[in-house]
Amino acid sequence: MKIKLLITALLLFSFISVSKSQSLVLSSDTNNVMIGDLVNLKLQFNSKEPIEVSLPYFNLDQVEGIELIEESEIDTLRNKNSFSLSKRFTVSAYDSGSFVIPRLSMLFKSNGNIDTIYSDSLILYYNLPPVDTTQSIKDIKGILDVNYSDNSLLYWIGGIVLLLFIIAAIIYYIRQRKSKVDDKEDIDYDPNIPPYILAVESLRRIEQERLWQNGYFKKYYTEITDVLRVYYHRIYGIKTKELTSHELVAALENQKMFDSDCKSYLEYINQYSDLSKFAKANPLPENNTQSLKYAFELVERAKPLSDKVEGGENVQ
Repeated sequence: MKIKLLITALLLFSFISVSKSQSLVLSSDTNNVMIGDLVNLKLQFNSKEPIEVSLPYFNLDQVEGIELIEESEIDTLRNKNSFSLSKRFTVSAYDSGSFVIPRLSMLFKSNGNIDTIYSDSLILYYNLPPVDTTQSIKDIKGILDVNYSDNSLLYWIGGIVLLLFIIAAIIYYIRQRKSKVDDKEDIDYDPNIPPYILAVESLRRIEQERLWQNGYFKKYYTEITDVLRVYYHRIYGIKTKELTSHELVAALENQKMFDSDCKSYLEYINQYSDLSKFAKANPLPENNTQSLKYAFELVERAKPLSDKVEGGENVQ
């Protein structure tokens, strides 16, 4: 019996320690305003150490009556004893009443484990301006006489014709531009260098530049993924430039020399690339070095295709 109580106490202590190490706070500068007034909300994640995390998507569509006016970029703050990510939102409401912003949840990775943390919910109160019911209702201003001419119909017709002409011109321009883009994707590389050699030389240059060691995480992952996109474009003839990370993986799944291991390698690189680009996170050193190793491995595995295919043309 004593052993069970001891185990329960240890588990409870462990849960309390984790909850104190990380927190997700949703706050506002005020919660009792007039309709139309602006309220500043702040969503902040706090931790005692840097960990892999991305702030949750703040969907105000779930709160009927609240409108998002402006949102800030993610702000990262780190020092010796703390690490935090924060983002500000400016909202307003144009009807009276109380509006409940539900609690938000997010995933974070710490010590190799993925855990979930929740914020508290938040209530905003919007009030109507006071009205003196003892006073009579009257117009703000008197009726204004306006001179009306029948020639205005001609202006309306001319404006509609001009608008239709502009719309037709825009549609024609978009279609012409899209057809040119579809014919040939514009990716910058030297076609005189075989795909494998160009990819390996580019990855070695990235390794020598020591970008992530100097704090340039986003540039580091951007250059790695660009090298892979050019490589796959050349050996498979796939238009990789405008594809998202997930679309690129899907486009490569049925290609030769791209097996399940290659898919895992590319998804690993994309995971930390997206964290550095969109969440402004700083992946750990082992993640950065492993991503570059996987990039080299992906190039090596497709090497047999490098000397045969060049975006649909033979490499001499």
